[in-house]
Amino acid sequence: MFRISKRKVTKPEARLLVRQIKLTPNIMGYSLTEWMTAEHIMVAEDENGSFVGACLSYDFHEDWNKIAALFVLKEFRGMGLGRSLFDKSCEDALKRRKNLYTISANKIVIKMMQDLDFVTFDSLAHLPKSANNKYKFVFYSHHLKWIANFYRLQEIARKTILYKSQKKFVYGVKLC
Repeated sequence: MFRISKRKVTKPEARLLVRQIKLTPNIMGYSLTEWMTAEHIMVAEDENGSFVGACLSYDFHEDWNKIAALFVLKEFRGMGLGRSLFDKSCEDALKRRKNLYTISANKIVIKMMQDLDFVTFDSLAHLPKSANNKYKFVFYSHHLKWIANFYRLQEIARKTILYKSQKKFVYGVKLC
């Protein structure tokens, strides 16, 4: 039995997430500071209260929430925890009347987006009409701010060299 709750992560949990995410090619990573300061994190714990996974999301505009990182410890994968964390993050944002935005190269997460009726697209240059006119500048400025983060730039460079492949990322939006 697992419990999903919205709460901040502890410093040891954040350190574990940063360390483990460095080992995956699909998440470009968020720094210890970003994990510690994020307001909207869903955390999965086992029956003993031990941390097993998390989904970090944050508001990047008054109308938008980004599901930024979804991670479940390896030994707990395949049990539906990632789906539960993703679903709860979506529910939380929609309850707060936020539109949703996410990006992933993980086939499982892409399927989750499709199952939850996200409109998917292959680049910010192809924003769907529902988000294109009113929010185009919001998306572009957010993406520039996101990629200009020094930690993330290091991780993108390191992972591009380490994994020697360009992952195909899929973008998704869901309006509340």
